Amino acid sequence: MRRKQSQIVTFVLVMSVLFSCVGGFGGNLQAEAKNVRTLKYTLEKGKKVSISSIINQSSLSKKKKKKARNCIWKIKNKKIVKLYPKKKKIKAIKNGSTYLKGYNSKKKLYIRIRIKVETVKNPSLTRLTSKGFVKGKKNSSKHAMIWYGIPYGASTAGKNRFRAPQDVTPWSGVKQTTSMRKRAIQYSSSDSNGYIGTEDCLYVNVYRPYTLETNLPVLVYLHGGGNCSGTANVDFTEMARETNSVIVSVSYRLGAFGFLSHPALQDGTPEEKSGNFALLDVKKALQWVQTDIGAFGGNNQNVTLSGFSGGARMALLCLIAPSMKGLFHKAIILSGGFTTSTPEEGKTSVESKLARVLVDRGIYPDKQTAKSYIQSATNEELKGLFQSLTKAELAKMYKSFDLKMSEFPHGFTDGTVLPKQGFSVISQGGTYNRVPVMLGSDMTEFATFGWNGSADVGILSSTEPAVLTSNEQYLVGTGIQYGSMLQSHFYIENVASVLYDDIKHKSIYAFRNQWGTNASVTDSFYSRYVGAYHGQSRDFLLGNYKHYKINYSPDAVSAKNMAGREALTKQMRNYVANFLLTGNPNGNSLIQWNSWNPLVGIDKIMMFNAGKKAVTSAMSRQMYDRDEIFRNLSNVTAESDYDLLTQSLFADRFFVPDLIPSYY
Repeated sequence: MRRKQSQIVTFVLVMSVLFSCVGGFGGNLQAEAKNVRTLKYTLEKGKKVSISSIINQSSLSKKKKKKARNCIWKIKNKKIVKLYPKKKKIKAIKNGSTYLKGYNSKKKLYIRIRIKVETVKNPSLTRLTSKGFVKGKKNSSKHAMIWYGIPYGASTAGKNRFRAPQDVTPWSGVKQTTSMRKRAIQYSSSDSNGYIGTEDCLYVNVYRPYTLETNLPVLVYLHGGGNCSGTANVDFTEMARETNSVIVSVSYRLGAFGFLSHPALQDGTPEEKSGNFALLDVKKALQWVQTDIGAFGGNNQNVTLSGFSGGARMALLCLIAPSMKGLFHKAIILSGGFTTSTPEEGKTSVESKLARVLVDRGIYPDKQTAKSYIQSATNEELKGLFQSLTKAELAKMYKSFDLKMSEFPHGFTDGTVLPKQGFSVISQGGTYNRVPVMLGSDMTEFATFGWNGSADVGILSSTEPAVLTSNEQYLVGTGIQYGSMLQSHFYIENVASVLYDDIKHKSIYAFRNQWGTNASVTDSFYSRYVGAYHGQSRDFLLGNYKHYKINYSPDAVSAKNMAGREALTKQMRNYVANFLLTGNPNGNSLIQWNSWNPLVGIDKIMMFNAGKKAVTSAMSRQMYDRDEIFRNLSNVTAESDYDLLTQSLFADRFFVPDLIPSYY
């Protein structure tokens, strides 16, 4: 009996220990599961992917990614996913879900990846718009889709010239949109016709990732070229893929076709009387986005209007255009400032251009005689003259801009399309489109213009650096340095201060791109005379790394700094992707980007930059002051050189004040 009792006691004790151990094991496993990071990844059935690629795309920190890549991997369900341990790759076999488990060197579970396998349906290249079907194509890497030349307005030739854009006639069948269309008509000295392009120019190019995703943020882009040249045919495929957005590049009327203000033409609608035909094109394109972007997977309630240079100034004009309300919800402005013209300035300018046409036709011997006729003619007579203008004559009227509004007045403050007070409507507390804004500029904006203009205004004997005297080298270097500061101030500090002073305005984020200004990354010539040229931030976003003055700096943009350039492109795209989605550029693993605040001692502007291998971007307290720029220029130049630079190279540029300070 005692023996039997002893056996029972022993059995109970053994079972107690066993249950205790099992409970302990279970508790440890649960605790381990709670502390283990779980990632999620979807893989198309039949496709392979490296485990490193999955980890690199995750939001893990750099340190944790390195540890994860060194793990030993096991798969839970081999029927769904096949694991290749030596190659550290997996292949999707069957639809379903399973876990990929990574163990560290101590055989302790470090990370789990939930792999979902599904059969992916390929996105359709044919989409139905409100006017008919369009068929696009995949880009060369098959990561994105493109639809070229979708019309948003009828041809602007003939009776539609100097009119608001007219509706597109619906088409039957499927319109092939796989090839680039001609750019908007513009002057060309190299073409025998005196121009290139077409008046049938109201179209958009649409770019998006090669996925089935919908409700994507939309970026509407207005190209640069001083509003008298340029093209919408810019390759946005990789940027669209990496920002996970739908990008719409807009072709609009240029030069005299896009902006022409004269009483003889003011017989149409109130909008048409403004002469702001290009702005009416942009409005029509934004309306197309509201109606049709859903067909391409875009969200018409999350539209960001953007532009570069002349296109950026157009986007800013849209901020104060009453009829643009609700057509966009954010803005990204790359090298664009507050510029407008009065209808009177437009009238004076176009009459001078008309006089030149009459002289070239041989009707009058000189411009003064031709001007006298124009000023005495009736509006009906002048209307006939405007209608008689050939494409070549119109294209030649405003063939260049040269950063001077006097060369090409546009953005007319007519009181309908644009308020008569222009951008003063913001500081006066008026009604305008208050949206979150990202402002961008390049550190050496004036480099291209400095080289091109120096010889013309007598500062240099040649634009070839090799033949310049030491004083000429000093002049062009100083002109680029201080001209760039004035230009960048106009794009960033001037715009930001006006918007910031409106307490109702949304957040403002500013950046200044510096890549190329560090001699240790490029070289001494490139960093001083080229640097972060006008448009470099746009080019980096596109992944397009241009090389200027290659004869003097053959290795400035090369393999030695490629890793840094590509890392900067990725960082910039990540910020833009966040801004497109939420109106705030900040996100995981990114340096905190503070909104603009003009107070001294506060980080207010992101300085984008990279070394040879990695990004070096950082927030800065830098804030340019225009008076201080002129004061510092006088401190480093003789009075004669100061006058030469300010009165010849800088004078009349739109970013320079009408009254330039005298030598201090």
